Amino acid sequence: MRIEDTGSDGTGGRRALLWLYPVLAGFVLLLALLQTLPLVLPIGPMYWDVLIYYDAIGRIAHGQWPAIDFFVPVGPLEYFLAYLSSRLFPEAHPVLLTQWIWLPLTVPVMALMLWDVARQSRMAALWLLLPWMIYTALPFNVIDYYPYPGTDAFGIYNRHGSVLIYLVAATVLFVRGPLVQTICLSLLLLGLAFCKITAFLACGPILLFGLLFGRISPRTAIATALLCIGVAGVVELSTGLVSPYVRDIVLLASENSGAILPRFLTAASQHFNVLGAGGLLALVLLVAALSGHEAAGGRRSGNAIARAIDADWFWLGLLIACGLFYETQNTGGQAFFAVWPALLSILLRPRPAYGRFGVAILVLIGFTALPNVSTMIHKAARAAAVAPGYVHLDAPDLGPIGRVSAKDVFVEQASRLRGIYISHPETYRAIAATGSLPSFLLFSDPDYQYLLLQEMQAATVAIKALEKKRGAPFARVFNLDFANPFPYILDRKGAGEVAIGADPSRALPDLDVKTRRAVAATDLVLAPGCPYHRARQELFEHYRSALTRHTRIALTPCYDAYVLPPTR
Repeated sequence: MRIEDTGSDGTGGRRALLWLYPVLAGFVLLLALLQTLPLVLPIGPMYWDVLIYYDAIGRIAHGQWPAIDFFVPVGPLEYFLAYLSSRLFPEAHPVLLTQWIWLPLTVPVMALMLWDVARQSRMAALWLLLPWMIYTALPFNVIDYYPYPGTDAFGIYNRHGSVLIYLVAATVLFVRGPLVQTICLSLLLLGLAFCKITAFLACGPILLFGLLFGRISPRTAIATALLCIGVAGVVELSTGLVSPYVRDIVLLASENSGAILPRFLTAASQHFNVLGAGGLLALVLLVAALSGHEAAGGRRSGNAIARAIDADWFWLGLLIACGLFYETQNTGGQAFFAVWPALLSILLRPRPAYGRFGVAILVLIGFTALPNVSTMIHKAARAAAVAPGYVHLDAPDLGPIGRVSAKDVFVEQASRLRGIYISHPETYRAIAATGSLPSFLLFSDPDYQYLLLQEMQAATVAIKALEKKRGAPFARVFNLDFANPFPYILDRKGAGEVAIGADPSRALPDLDVKTRRAVAATDLVLAPGCPYHRARQELFEHYRSALTRHTRIALTPCYDAYVLPPTR
């Protein structure tokens, strides 16, 4: 790749680092500062995704390990990093804390990348840094799951995977130093393997063609593979974590083995703006290459394969395909962020080198890159604009989890529906019996998520009162819902062996003997009911056989509690 950048000699690169590194350091310090503040942010669709992390934080704090002690739908490093971040920033808002947990890995990788790339091109280093900062900082998806503004807690781990894929693509396309490339790829691949296995798989073609085209040397590839295998081996021998994690991956894959074509169609339709413009751009670049324009053609040096197809049209098409594959497994994330390094390599070439195709290429780059960025910035601006007028949730016992706000109409809606849920439970039981939800967008509704936290606050107060009455705390607490943040909220142990992120449709393993015994030994099991719906019904039925010794009590109007008689 020839990168056109006036004055990009080694001296210029070192001068660039004198201001690029302070920008990077200032960015990290700003994010750290924001995590020390007791911020209240507008609640968004599926806010309960952050509760999964606090479920894990509570479990890890009391000695349980992801994959070893409970089933995980994503990599265990997601939860360990969340736990460490919660210790460093105990007052951080959950959406911000979970959005930024990968900074300990991505910041060193970006720093190394800047050091290498700036020696070749100051502009390339700058424009690799700025998009990474935007996508890292903003907790918003590029797909709208609800029309009202709010922070996006849904699929946070999908955004993490997207950023890591972006860094892999940037390392392959821009980093030239063998040592720097080895370190970056090793860190990123280990992170991907223990973050989101589908993101790891999405990087496979990028690495394969990087090796075939000589962008990754065989020595670098071997060194990276040995480092990754060695670290994984050490982790397995010292903790036993890897083998149960692999078993969880296999189990999750078997639970989600539906037809792949509908997933591709869904992902393609949701991201047609990027796919359409990006695909047309790749086609225009290919035509320009076939028309004899050197800027759009393959490399003039290297092996025969590289000379033929190691060109911008190929890398753009490949990164689009990898992003589409990742998006089929993680709908609604930021998978096409990985396309940016290919676009940047085009932008850094002189436009006249593309001849009559130059204007079309520039326009299509804009249509490919700008929609997702403008969507996230727009969502961030809307959330910031409406936040001062939103109603804050009064939930002091929930800690940072309860620092959310909602539009007054949603708060009123939550209050009205709560009365209906309590006075007419048979209606919602009848709906659940059909296998339907009261609303297809129920879990995206801000009033549902607001009421969820409101009732968790009420249940927490009731549990503390019940503990005071019985004269002893409950040793273990389990919540029959999507997430179980009560161990974190109450500083108690959670039930052992139970899955985290209990989605009955895709992430709930069969009830084995160990899990049944663990739930049977849990002295407080909570069953939420406002509203009673299909997922909660299926979870209760799933664990019902483990509750035969428990006594059911009405803890609050919206929570039943199954209490194990005290041992004498």
